[in-house]
Amino acid sequence: MARSRTWTAVIAVVCAFTLTAGLAACSSSDDDSSGGGGNTTGVTDTSIKIGVAVSDLDGLRAAGFALAPALTTQNLSKRLTSYFDEWNAAGGINGRQVEGVVMTWDPVKPTTAQKVCDDATINTPVFAVINSNGMGAKYIECIAQAGVPIFFGDVAPQSAHDTGWLTTISPSAEVNAKSGIDAAIKSGQIPKGAAVGILSGNGPEHVSAVAATKTSLEANGNKVTVAQINTLQGDPGIQNTESAAAVNTFKAANVTNIAIALQFTASNGFWDNAGGNNWQFTFLDVASSMCTPYGGKSLKPSAVGGICFTVFGDSVTPDGKLLTESAFEKECRAKFDALSANDFGGAPSYPGVPSGETRTLPDGTKVSSDAPPNECTITNVMKRALEKAGKNLSRESFMKAVRGLGEVDIANGSNGIGSQKEGKTYLATLTHPVKLTAAPTGTAKNATGTYNGCPVDVQCWVPTGTTWFDIAS
Repeated sequence: MARSRTWTAVIAVVCAFTLTAGLAACSSSDDDSSGGGGNTTGVTDTSIKIGVAVSDLDGLRAAGFALAPALTTQNLSKRLTSYFDEWNAAGGINGRQVEGVVMTWDPVKPTTAQKVCDDATINTPVFAVINSNGMGAKYIECIAQAGVPIFFGDVAPQSAHDTGWLTTISPSAEVNAKSGIDAAIKSGQIPKGAAVGILSGNGPEHVSAVAATKTSLEANGNKVTVAQINTLQGDPGIQNTESAAAVNTFKAANVTNIAIALQFTASNGFWDNAGGNNWQFTFLDVASSMCTPYGGKSLKPSAVGGICFTVFGDSVTPDGKLLTESAFEKECRAKFDALSANDFGGAPSYPGVPSGETRTLPDGTKVSSDAPPNECTITNVMKRALEKAGKNLSRESFMKAVRGLGEVDIANGSNGIGSQKEGKTYLATLTHPVKLTAAPTGTAKNATGTYNGCPVDVQCWVPTGTTWFDIAS
């Protein structure tokens, strides 16, 4: 981890079918009034309930998916609840103990995340929710539209941000799409008048991103062809077939550049067939794990060379060295190592190692799963805001405290620096370009201590320069 880098049943149904309408009526109002004024669902005089939304990896393993032994639902949950345990051991937050309420969904069936929204807002209502990554933006928006504060480590559409209850690390899909495509145009990566394809899903974050992207491209005189993949249904077979068919769609349109607005989990068919076309790829950081280390190592080799503008950081420098971590990042890593030492046989966490894995590097060094940055960043912001909100805690006083934090630390993103102020619903302040770089297993360590510029012998994103740019909102 380095700086450079989820009332009544009638109301539930109404909310589920009106996610894009921004209905204030979906906000809960029959709240328990104990412990504070205003909206205090999930709060008593002695406790605060925080929802922890994580993927049901145990279910995936039972279904036959090969996962690293330490990558379990319980371990994912502990990455957040361990912070609550630490706070509670120190006396809690303003005299209240923080209780984590774990909520899961099946990542192979994204629609099961609707139950997370139902549980968080109706069935077992909590004060706030954290999903560090992975949950579909549709369901993040469902929780936010119900008036529940939610912290999310991935990218959501502007409509979810506009509820005022969402806080993310990265800006909205629209802001990221516009920033990324404008940078690609300005740098000459996408020539004026060129034929450009856009590979996208049909989730709200994808639709929003495509609209913003098309506006910038058409203003640049580009002819645009969109290939939309059904991501909402969550069927891997359909996604592979449809994304593979996009290759022929783009060939027929004689495109020279392709903007990728589709996460790797839905685009395997495309990458299996995209090689040999001499296309220039611009990745838009608009969906789950698009331009993160996890996303980078999961993309097919045909994607190597693509450029992404992202707020998320990297563990290496442009000249192929390991990046020096900030004090906050070192603290995050130390906490993760203390939490997970038994899971990895004592092997220390190391930048770039895939989540849940223990790995022996080509030079013989034994290392384990990199420390997760989103959990550390989000819990730090949440703790500061809970403390600032004081004893008379309500959702409103909490969100006012969040927006009034000023400068915040970000692990593995935004050059380590973020901010919160009134009207700003995301933490990052800076973005930068990174290039997908090959580092197949067994790649030898170079003289600067990296593997073809990657922190370990795993395909990664490498920054193209040392400059970070202010985010264009």
